[in-house]
Amino acid sequence: MKDPRHTALARMLVEYSVSLQPGEVCLIQSMDVPPEMTEALIEAVSAAGGRPVVNTSQERLQRALLKNADDDLFSLWADIDEHRMKRMDAFIGIRGYENPKETSGIADDLMSRYMRTYYQQVHHNIRVPKTKWVVLRYPSPAMAYMAGMPTDDFETFFYQACSEVDYPRMSKAMDRAAEFLNQADRVEITGPGTDLRFSIAGLGSVKCDGKRNIPDGEIYTAPVRDSVEGVISYTPPSTYQGVSYRDIRFEF
Repeated sequence: MKDPRHTALARMLVEYSVSLQPGEVCLIQSMDVPPEMTEALIEAVSAAGGRPVVNTSQERLQRALLKNADDDLFSLWADIDEHRMKRMDAFIGIRGYENPKETSGIADDLMSRYMRTYYQQVHHNIRVPKTKWVVLRYPSPAMAYMAGMPTDDFETFFYQACSEVDYPRMSKAMDRAAEFLNQADRVEITGPGTDLRFSIAGLGSVKCDGKRNIPDGEIYTAPVRDSVEGVISYTPPSTYQGVSYRDIRFEF
């Protein structure tokens, strides 16, 4: 049985996030995502008059590929996927996970070489600047566990934050805050373990209104280089590429 939440989310990603037009080619890249969600994306791309291309995988298979790979194999993967990515007009990347520690056994040096040789070439150099793209997670029991919530409650929370938000309306509501940041000079951030000061003069800001990430809603800018002074601390735990981090402190 089809889940109407899959259909609603897929339509929003295709029609709003990447604004797919008739005849455009869209790569759907899904990892550890139920086939019903990927199917909903295929149907949404087709309904918009687009041409779907699909690549599916699992984190466990990714680990099996990575642990015995070398730079030559990374380059081969990059050559193949560069060719495909250059043919794409749009990209939708959706990823769940069953085990957030799945790639924790991959050596840091090997992962760094993979990111530099493959991911940088295919995604940073081609996908990011040359396609209309959006990336998001898919709600899984593992994510619900990390959030300290029952799976059903976490799924409800996820879909409310993703496909039940009026992103065009949110985008308009963000204009005033973006204008304020565009005119700002000094920023001060204070809190437990944090006392940070820097300038953002002349750098402007970017609204994140559902066109690149889902869920969304931030407005970002960056410090003027060499203007940062003080210390900032991050206490909540987080996991990236199988490695857990918490209690991070940067001093400038």
